[in-house]
Amino acid sequence: RPGAKRIIILFTDEGPQSYLSPTLSLGDITTQAQGTPELKIYVFASSEMWGWDEMAITTGGKYFDLTQNQTEMYNNLMEILDDICLEGSTAPQ
Repeated sequence: RPGAKRIIILFTDEGPQSYLSPTLSLGDITTQAQGTPELKIYVFASSEMWGWDEMAITTGGKYFDLTQNQTEMYNNLMEILDDICLEGSTAPQ
């Protein structure tokens, strides 16, 4: 829909990989994401997984550590909702 804000929330405990032929790299995906209007990527991943944080940051999203702490995960999801729902709004924060 024109003018719609787009988000991707990714939860993973694996590094980037491609089963396509030819393979897609993380750089290919990042380039495509940056070219998509109004798209932010939010990533929840293990800290040992390299590359996901860069993709999130370059699209204006954010990287979060994937944890087993339910409260921390809930608060991080609420932070995302605040970011996307209140952005450009006149609602008090």
